Amino acid sequence: MTLTSLRTHLGLRAPILGEWSASRMMLALIVVGTAFRMMLAGMFGFGNGEAYYYSCARHAEFSYFDHPPIHAWLARLAIELGGVDPLIIRLPFILFFAGTTWLTFVIGRRLFSEKAGLYAAVLLNLSMVFSVTTATFFQPDSPLMFFWLAAFYGLTRLLLDEAPRHATGWWLVVGLAVGLAMLCKYHAVFLVMGTVFFVATTRSQRHWLWHPGPYLALLLMAGCFIPVLMWNSNHEWISFLWQGGRGTQFKGLRFDWLARSIGGQAIWLMPWLWLPLVCELYVCIRRGPVDRARWLVACAAAPPIVFFTVTALYAPYGFHFHWQAPGYLLLFLPLGATVQRWLTSTPRDVRFARRWLKFSTVAFACMFLLLTTHTVSGWLLYVMPGKMAAQVAVVDPTLEALDYTPLETFLAERGYLDRDDIFVFTPKWYISGKVDYALHGRANVLCLSPDDPRAYAFFDKQAAQLGKDAIIVTQERFCNGEEALYWWHFRGIKPLGTVEVKRGDRVGVRLNVFLGEAFHATFPQPYGNTRETKYLWQIAQNKK
Repeated sequence: MTLTSLRTHLGLRAPILGEWSASRMMLALIVVGTAFRMMLAGMFGFGNGEAYYYSCARHAEFSYFDHPPIHAWLARLAIELGGVDPLIIRLPFILFFAGTTWLTFVIGRRLFSEKAGLYAAVLLNLSMVFSVTTATFFQPDSPLMFFWLAAFYGLTRLLLDEAPRHATGWWLVVGLAVGLAMLCKYHAVFLVMGTVFFVATTRSQRHWLWHPGPYLALLLMAGCFIPVLMWNSNHEWISFLWQGGRGTQFKGLRFDWLARSIGGQAIWLMPWLWLPLVCELYVCIRRGPVDRARWLVACAAAPPIVFFTVTALYAPYGFHFHWQAPGYLLLFLPLGATVQRWLTSTPRDVRFARRWLKFSTVAFACMFLLLTTHTVSGWLLYVMPGKMAAQVAVVDPTLEALDYTPLETFLAERGYLDRDDIFVFTPKWYISGKVDYALHGRANVLCLSPDDPRAYAFFDKQAAQLGKDAIIVTQERFCNGEEALYWWHFRGIKPLGTVEVKRGDRVGVRLNVFLGEAFHATFPQPYGNTRETKYLWQIAQNKK
């Protein structure tokens, strides 16, 4: 594969850097992409999820309420080595995606051809959910994708080679990779399920059922997972119960939720990539065990895609469209082979493939520039009609990237951050994360929520705060019942003012700030105190 031929396929005629091998092209893609993401990581503040994960990183634990611990461990290591800076904290996750891109190329080359691996990696980097959110930001998905592919590579060495060498060693590699993936997200269990299904449905591979390798892999995977088991055993298995409960809540058949899930997946992946990926899954399933490479891809890719899409029909998943992403990740491999076939087929297929690749590249670049420039400056609101701009400004998701730095200034100027007898809390877990990141450890930050404090329920140190004053922070558009919700926990509550967090010269977020005087009664958290907290929440709603 040469740079000239790739440029020709993309519709660009003249060579610019001479003849490059596919491996050198991949290294160039990774170096340029990594440098670009590092620049991007330094431009944006932490989103809601990232700020929450930052709080988790500040509280060293074996595991956490809603996620296994690797993302927090990586961030804590980055903070200890380089300090509290968005680029420093995001850097390990950027590097993990660089490894994911390389593994995509290596596995595609092994399953199909060098060109197929190159196209698979390039297309992966043209998908918004992978190339931007997974590749740049501080979240557990980046290391999950890397270890997911590392385990899959080991499976290709074991299940696709006619006489695999060092089989037990490769099974141990698979077990270690799956175990580390399980420390990222519980999604990795789907890879185990897919492997078992592949072995059971492929006659030539059933001998692994009697081989010690898979069972040693399971033992190693379980060993890696011990920190999560230890934490959960001390907390009534709350993480498994909470995550499992999200998929077992039956709210009736909601086809609008199903449509939202499918549409969200298409948008996150980019519709012109999502549809070919779905077609690849269909082709891989239709061919069955006869085509072992594609059947292995299907067995590993289908479980997370099908499970999270089907359960969206009845469970209130909301806007978690990235949960299917590990499955789609593997589908880029056969898609790369399909693109290679198109480009060496009839003139009509070649024209279509070139136009599709060019469109995918240009469309991704345009959407990326639109989103990033708007996130930094908010320029879209300036070109919209006034009424529309006001409506969009309220729900604009890019406002998450604003750090609450003015809040630190507001509190510091009034001397609250110099007091030892004060703490800070909010009624929402994501607001607590943003506040915690803005204050950088200058005050204890809690989340006193009646329904969903997430991990803050287990960082709770309310007993140590009794007798102290509290700063209560809420977002203006979400919470207006602070006095009703918290009044009997304090001697009195009074407003301190409003903090404006601006993007350019336009206010992006307004924070209401209150002072709660003499905290004298701990606030009940919902995990184990549901009756009382529901009663308190009802009082708050009635007072609004």
